[in-house]
Amino acid sequence: MSEEHSYPYVVRGAKIYCGCGSHYSYLDMPVCHGSYIREKPMMHEKDCKVGLNANIAPFGACFSPGNTNKKIIINDAQRAMPAGFDDNDNPIPQPMPIEGGRLCVPMLGDKWCDAKEDTLVDGVPALTVECTLTCSIGGEDGVVRFWDDGQGV
Repeated sequence: MSEEHSYPYVVRGAKIYCGCGSHYSYLDMPVCHGSYIREKPMMHEKDCKVGLNANIAPFGACFSPGNTNKKIIINDAQRAMPAGFDDNDNPIPQPMPIEGGRLCVPMLGDKWCDAKEDTLVDGVPALTVECTLTCSIGGEDGVVRFWDDGQGV
């Protein structure tokens, strides 16, 4: 008998990143759906609108070969993706400034993949940390994933 693995649910403030981006972002929610975990609003599969006042902000500079937007230089180290990890799995800070990228304007689908169909948030499948989105500009490298669930535990 096989056991289904259960992944943590995602709440507002979960850290997300794109495989083509220079910076991570946070999943946001302009209006709560009414379901909470640890007093934090739960997210669902349709929480994938792009914009500064929407669910997903840009990921800094985009390094996808398919991106034809203008070239940019970013000097903000606050949310830069690590340049790698040391032997103790501590992040190695990204050297600044980040050059060679183009303006990130994510082109995402209308829902996250692999949402939890048997747990509904406002009638829509709930997000877990295993859910993903693919940016059409980044292709198979431009996958948006969760760094954490946002629950803070």
